[in-house]
Amino acid sequence: DVLCSDKTGTLTLNKLTVDKNLIEVFAKGVDPDTVVLMAARASRTENQDAIDSAIVGMLADPKEARSGIQEVHFLPFNPTDKRTALTYIDSEGRMHRVSKGAPEQILNPAHNKSEIERRVHAVIDKFAERGLRSLAVAYQEVPEGRKESPGGPWQFIGLMPLFDPPRHDSAETIRRALNLGVNVKMITGDQFAIGKETGRRLGMGINMYPSSALLGQNKDESIAALPVDELIEKADGFAGVFPEHKYEIVKRLQARKHICGMTGDGVN
Repeated sequence: DVLCSDKTGTLTLNKLTVDKNLIEVFAKGVDPDTVVLMAARASRTENQDAIDSAIVGMLADPKEARSGIQEVHFLPFNPTDKRTALTYIDSEGRMHRVSKGAPEQILNPAHNKSEIERRVHAVIDKFAERGLRSLAVAYQEVPEGRKESPGGPWQFIGLMPLFDPPRHDSAETIRRALNLGVNVKMITGDQFAIGKETGRRLGMGINMYPSSALLGQNKDESIAALPVDELIEKADGFAGVFPEHKYEIVKRLQARKHICGMTGDGVN
């Protein structure tokens, strides 16, 4: 009687587009084309996921993603770190590292985090209100010249907006499920405002909560007094979740005697 659904690729197409005109630059001497190139370097050039494919596809020639550099080490995406990185050597023999991923994961190690944090969050919120996900890009030099080296200070260089359109049949499928008495909850790793906007577009309700609410850390007094089990019961969805949250939500619903399904990537 309850169906928990991932958002990306389940309720949405996972066919991402990036509007280059909306890219926000955060470093001196950098333009949107540089942000795209750095993001493309931090992408796989084969066996791509939807984000890699959208970004590399923005280059005039996909080969630019590796031209003039020698790849040393690629760190693939995983659901915990939520970022990718490429360590490479340029044509002059110097080592560099680029990374792209969830904004918080890219912002945290930035050397000037305190100076740019407010603007980064303002841009993320601006994108999210339009249903756009944010992808952050950063760069560092690795003067030690070894792939294991932590490298120099991380430069946060830009934020890119990603649009992932809802699947054409999602709203109808959700409507039919609700009519059959199945309660549909969206559980997404994406940012809160995006989850809410996607839920609104799909007619799922906007009773959406951040993952912090699951840990009893919610600042909203209207739900602070609610036990977590009841919060999960009444919510239309949760955003900013990690795989362990998905598992916990299903476990708690089952403990309340719900027959609970999970569709999408499961717990990743």
